[in-house]
Amino acid sequence: QEAASAVLVAVGKRFPNKVMEEVLTKFQPGILPHFFVLRTFADLAAANVFGMVPFLNSILGTMLPMLGMARQDSMKSVFCY
Repeated sequence: QEAASAVLVAVGKRFPNKVMEEVLTKFQPGILPHFFVLRTFADLAAANVFGMVPFLNSILGTMLPMLGMARQDSMKSVFCY
């Protein structure tokens, strides 16, 4: 999973829209996403800041209501990351 996330980040440096289309399908409101979905968002935002700006409203709008659902320490830390 870590390797797949790294591949998505590497591709997302050049093609952020294509990668975000696919990753956002795994990021649904009301359903706690997989750890590496959030980690991929964070790594992609660090790798391609300007490419992620158009997606901030949708990501944060979906993420904020989920914060209360994060019970495990690993999920709490990846939300912070």
